[in-house]
Amino acid sequence: MLKKAAVLFLFGAMICLMLVTGTACTGDPHEAGDPASTYIIGDEQGDWGYPSPFAAYPRGPGFLRVSYVFDTLVWKDSEGFTSALAEEWVFDEEENSYTFQLREGVKWHDDTPFSTRDVVFTVEYLKEHPLPWFSLDIIQEVTETEDGEVKIYLQEPYAPFINNVAGVMPILPEHVWDDVSDPGEFIEPEAVIGTGPYQLEEYQREQGRYKFTAFPGYYLGEPKVETLLMVKVSEPHLALQRGDVNYAMVQAEAVETLEEAGFQVVEGTHDWNLKLMFNHREEPFNQVSVRRAFAQALDLEELVDRALRGHGLPGSPGLVSPDSRWYAGSDALPDYAHDPDAAIDMLEEAGYDFQKELELLVLADYSREAELLAGQLREAGLEVRTRAAESSVVDSRVREWKFDLAVTGHGGVGGDPEVLNRFMVGQGSPHLNARYEHAELEELLRAQGREMDEAKRKELVHDLQRIYAEEIPAYTLHHPTWYYAYDDQVDWFFTHDGIGTGTPLPLNKLALLEGS
Repeated sequence: MLKKAAVLFLFGAMICLMLVTGTACTGDPHEAGDPASTYIIGDEQGDWGYPSPFAAYPRGPGFLRVSYVFDTLVWKDSEGFTSALAEEWVFDEEENSYTFQLREGVKWHDDTPFSTRDVVFTVEYLKEHPLPWFSLDIIQEVTETEDGEVKIYLQEPYAPFINNVAGVMPILPEHVWDDVSDPGEFIEPEAVIGTGPYQLEEYQREQGRYKFTAFPGYYLGEPKVETLLMVKVSEPHLALQRGDVNYAMVQAEAVETLEEAGFQVVEGTHDWNLKLMFNHREEPFNQVSVRRAFAQALDLEELVDRALRGHGLPGSPGLVSPDSRWYAGSDALPDYAHDPDAAIDMLEEAGYDFQKELELLVLADYSREAELLAGQLREAGLEVRTRAAESSVVDSRVREWKFDLAVTGHGGVGGDPEVLNRFMVGQGSPHLNARYEHAELEELLRAQGREMDEAKRKELVHDLQRIYAEEIPAYTLHHPTWYYAYDDQVDWFFTHDGIGTGTPLPLNKLALLEGS
């Protein structure tokens, strides 16, 4: 059924003109601008990969698109955890296990009944074919009962299990994936059969366009938006004003105009960070003193004032967002105040070669920051040339350690602190990860994950921020203030601790359901 629908739509798309903003092809009544049936989300990048869990781009917007199609055992709203495929769950401290009572009557998009076996299969399959958003290494065993329950036994206590596993792991249909040996290459229509509120009808990689249609059999009720489009736009505020899109992230300068035009504009939390990555596997950045000197050479206040026009916060060297409930506080972290003379002294003491020219690799969207950084580093006598590139190029070179310095960024730094394992040490998300080897830091990261008492866990998280800031394998430059504008058709909200493991966007799928 899905394959037939996709073919029919693609045939129709070939015989009508599709605007790059995603506005209507008049042959399709769902895209004629009827506000009751169609909602259009504008996105400046557009393409985030095919929305199968294995083919989507691993950054937050990629996970977001997957979440509209695939549901998890548990989800989050603005206040905290809420039921999804599991109606209830309970933790047994003695067994170190979670028992999930699954919903009855749930169906996959192809009308196949959902069962406990699908959950057991998903855990076993994802252990063999891991996804970048979480790790299942903590799971010792998964079993099903005749009462519609699934029990998951853990290797050891794991405080963020509900947030980082049960609330992120997309449940897969066994009848689709059982024979798929290379999930990353499986991009057939069957690869996007989920239990989520929306079904994928069309995906156009070149245009960065997604068309989702409401799943009428959704167990929480049919979504109030029948057709959901995600399209690439170059000037979001103008697209909003023209009526081409209903929602878009916008620049601060457009906020007043959009508010006067009747749009709702919300300010995001500072859960995203732009950071300077050091290749600490090679000279000269394998020396802590050199990394600290580079930090001392930078003026983060100027960076926020000039690159962000004041719409943001200077970076926290401990990585955790300053407005996160897990933040250690500035008094507990080292202060790398801007001091070029002190930076020069530190570099001279470290035997730094001031004739060496370094390449500063930067995401194309942050060329302004790169220019400012290069200028500040030159004030300290450092030779730096910038090279702007698309995110795929930057990510690839950082992943392969083919860089000197790199400016890149990611969200999640305001979510559950378990996400710090991905960004501080280890091999998870290597294109964003400092991948730093430090015994005490690694032990603190393990310990905070095992600590079930939140107050004690916070103390551990504060300690690991301090050590990370002292070792400075990467240096957060700023936490931008982002603005999101939308009309009155959907009342979007920010998710408690971010969508999934911490994606700081207001596009929670629950906002698209009746009664939300």
